[in-house]
Amino acid sequence: MKRKMLSALLCATLAASAMLTGCGNGSGSNTDAAPDNAQSKPQDTETASTEETDEEKQGAEDFSDITLVFAQDLGTDETANSVTNEILQAYQEKTGITIQFENQPTDYRTWLTTQFTAKQGPDVYSGILYDMSSDYEAGYLYNFAELYEQESAYDPGKPWKDTLPESISERMYLTDSDVPGYPSSTSVVRIFYNKSLFDAAGASIPTTWVEFMDACAKLKEAGITPFGFPNASKDDLSWLWFNNSICSQLNGDMTKTLDVSGNGYAELNEIVKGFDDGSLDFTSDRMKQSYELMKEFSQYWTSDYNGLDQASAIDMFIRGEVAMVQAMSTNLTSIAANVGDSFEYGVIPIPVITTETSEYAMGQSVILGGQPDIIYGVNKALESDSAKLAAAIDFAQYMSSPEVQTKYMEAINRIPLATSTELPERLAGFIITEDSLRVPYYTGINGELRDFFCRGGQLYLEGSYSTDEFAQYVQESFSTVLEKIKIENDWNAENNYGL
Repeated sequence: MKRKMLSALLCATLAASAMLTGCGNGSGSNTDAAPDNAQSKPQDTETASTEETDEEKQGAEDFSDITLVFAQDLGTDETANSVTNEILQAYQEKTGITIQFENQPTDYRTWLTTQFTAKQGPDVYSGILYDMSSDYEAGYLYNFAELYEQESAYDPGKPWKDTLPESISERMYLTDSDVPGYPSSTSVVRIFYNKSLFDAAGASIPTTWVEFMDACAKLKEAGITPFGFPNASKDDLSWLWFNNSICSQLNGDMTKTLDVSGNGYAELNEIVKGFDDGSLDFTSDRMKQSYELMKEFSQYWTSDYNGLDQASAIDMFIRGEVAMVQAMSTNLTSIAANVGDSFEYGVIPIPVITTETSEYAMGQSVILGGQPDIIYGVNKALESDSAKLAAAIDFAQYMSSPEVQTKYMEAINRIPLATSTELPERLAGFIITEDSLRVPYYTGINGELRDFFCRGGQLYLEGSYSTDEFAQYVQESFSTVLEKIKIENDWNAENNYGL
């Protein structure tokens, strides 16, 4: 059991405490090294005023006198920050650990990179899968592979890997023996639709792309703007989300072509390799057809879509000015509160493209989100401090526990990954029925590429680029970005791109 392993680590520490040195994790200097906008929130350790019950003590080891630096990107979301501080305080009371909480409202990844480069990375931190995979490859993260075969102190009864949906557990294994952390939750992207406006236009709720275009046409004929589509910048993700889904639906065999490791997903170095050898070609007929479908769809958006941001698009939906908007499950709280009883709404995934629309269609929609987007990793440097490593692992397990996942679900509608949790009725529409996003064409590379793709898309949609010209622009943008990535990682054909 995992609990026994932690105890063994602590015993080893007691036996060798005089010989061990602290790792360079920034425990003393992390706050000083952080940017000016960093919000360092050390948490005071408090002793519980009443004796804890056996249930409350479950999973809690005594790690008194240990301080962990914990980093998470919560932005300026007051609710998320509030519930996180409550969770951290509860953990401190259980264990005696002091948690120094680093929330970076902006430039989280830049801050992390700076910290790790200076050997001052946080002891525990969270990130999305693609970032955590990169950090693991860079040597920043402790390997959780053995822990996945053991019980969690906070979800006992079976190995950790069996507490997750199979698709999630499978995705966390970068190789058969490399796992970058514990996944906690996901956020699912959905199209929110106004049932009242659909009824007024005589439009049916679509499941296929043909039905989707038909519903949009009926809404427009009825004088209703079908879709609030934000496309002002790379941070207004609908353009990226839709293109990822449509491109994936028309390139269903691309995963097998790119997936050298055989884990069912195209990792960054596999994408680089595929681009270099011509397997991934954005000027292909399949790719160009995906862009043409998006341009056809754009006739149903608000006229100012290239100047519309995500928040404004959601506000338009809330006010009943558009029939649909794309948003995440984490937006549900705000949408529900502001819509109130004004109208009834529902959610649907991006519709399935069938052979009725394209000869390339694989006949299955592709999930946007649905990947483990909150993963807790432990600084590999802690391997030099057994007691602190044990504490960090315990904390990562706690933050990934059903108890904590449920708190985030109730507060901000994060979709929990622990199979022992149940989704409430309000989240029923977010149950994942689609295929996973196996090739992150436009969202899984970096911010520079997302910016390229967004700015080029703006020109394409407004008519400055033909489809052929836009496809060539995308090809050249990928070339520019991937060349930099190859240099940064020392990937080339001679070393098989690190595969």
